[in-house]
Amino acid sequence: TIDLEIRGSDTELDKTVVEKLSDPIRHMLRNSIDHGLEEREERLRQGKPTTGKIILNAYQKAGGIVVEVSDDGRGIDPQKVQAKARQLGLIEESVQLTDEETYELLFQPGFSTAPEITEISGRGVGMDVVQDNINKLRGHVEIQSQFGQGTTFRIHLPLTMAILDGMI
Repeated sequence: TIDLEIRGSDTELDKTVVEKLSDPIRHMLRNSIDHGLEEREERLRQGKPTTGKIILNAYQKAGGIVVEVSDDGRGIDPQKVQAKARQLGLIEESVQLTDEETYELLFQPGFSTAPEITEISGRGVGMDVVQDNINKLRGHVEIQSQFGQGTTFRIHLPLTMAILDGMI
């Protein structure tokens, strides 16, 4: 069971920008559902509520728009991501990355730590496509995660560009 909370519905964005954000947001929501949130039994073992929580939040900040997809799931395991990156030849065995550098690996085309494809994720659209779509809006994606606690994907868009793109 998942509890989806939507915040910031009063945040104004141009319709064109909203349309361009719908696919990236949909993908991040699916990632939270399939990769982030644990099964009921695992959540119980960890002392978490059996219902997973996902928050979709939009707000203005420092001359821009921020859209967040947060979950209270398992978080990203940096060691698992780095091991997969080594297996794929993306980083050398001896290289140690910060968590932020590790999260950037998730934007590599075709990169996934999922053991199997599911109906929710694994549709051939990775985080690289999300990043490309956000880059086209002159924005960027930031990932914050705490292993065992959850993950937040944060899209930053410049407000002036969001308005100008809509006007054009």
